[in-house]
Amino acid sequence: MKTAASKCLVVWLTLAMVALPGCLMPRYLAQASYGQFDLLRRARPIEKVIADPNTPEWVANLLAEIPSIKAYGAAQGLLVKRNYTTYSALGRTAAVWFVGAADPLAFRPRKWCFPIVGCFPGLGWFDEDDAIAHRRELEARGYDAISRPASAYSTGGWFPDPVLSTMLSSATDGFPEFANVILHESVHASVLVPDQPFFNESIASYVADAMTDHWVVERFGAGSPEQLAWLYGQASREVRTARMFATYAELDVLYKSDKTRTDKLAAKARIIDELVDEMRLRRRPNNASLIELRVYKAGASALADAHRGCGDLRRMVMAARQLKRSDFGKDLEDDLSAVVPKLIARCKTMTQ
Repeated sequence: MKTAASKCLVVWLTLAMVALPGCLMPRYLAQASYGQFDLLRRARPIEKVIADPNTPEWVANLLAEIPSIKAYGAAQGLLVKRNYTTYSALGRTAAVWFVGAADPLAFRPRKWCFPIVGCFPGLGWFDEDDAIAHRRELEARGYDAISRPASAYSTGGWFPDPVLSTMLSSATDGFPEFANVILHESVHASVLVPDQPFFNESIASYVADAMTDHWVVERFGAGSPEQLAWLYGQASREVRTARMFATYAELDVLYKSDKTRTDKLAAKARIIDELVDEMRLRRRPNNASLIELRVYKAGASALADAHRGCGDLRRMVMAARQLKRSDFGKDLEDDLSAVVPKLIARCKTMTQ
């Protein structure tokens, strides 16, 4: 299995060579190849990790939940068989570091495009120093840019993904958060439309959150500490997300106004200052980070409409698996309302 996956990776990286310009291309390919191979090298069968007396009890307990999480996802239409049969202890705080960029006075993301797999509003780096260096290069070119840690990532069904140590937490919400990550990444392995990261990430977030709501009750019971921790975390995130989206909307109006560039930059700084002060943020948001929030969360309302139109979550997932690039009007489509009727129409043709 490892040999087959390694060969596929080399083929994919070779295809990517034509897409990345200049000196970035060999640097990115080298780290991506090494990083992915390192994950495969570290991977151990989960049953052996659980049985290992050196494995911390809380880690073994979380890993023991994987069969039930996968079974729950499979019952809802997710493709889970290939993934999460192995475990990789990374010895670092993040799986990858995501780098994204945007125009400083427009919500227009810088995109990176690859043959076959399509376009993305960011790149993942396995080394934090490489990510920071890339971010600084983008900033020097005038972009709003970010580099931030990510605890998990998916190869989108191209390779069998291992469970990563960075996906685990010993906190009270460790079990539902772990289930949420497994389900989120499993959506990516099941539904992945080329050139549509807004749709791909939004549906992964929506479906995984909805599934976790039910899974945690089935597993631990209504009113359990695990459910209460999950609900509290979700409520806190919703408040934060709503405030961020309000800032996005305010800035979008500003950017589209007739004000001068100087006035826009001054007003932008004031608006973001207010956000930082109100929410006591340690990291100052910019256009790139606000676009990333929109990538993951902006489609929630449209997908809720699709969920209601389809009748149940499994039917919606199965219908989403049928969507193609031609169902979308443009690359990086951030308004998902247009695809909802197509998703519902596919649901109507399916049996339960």
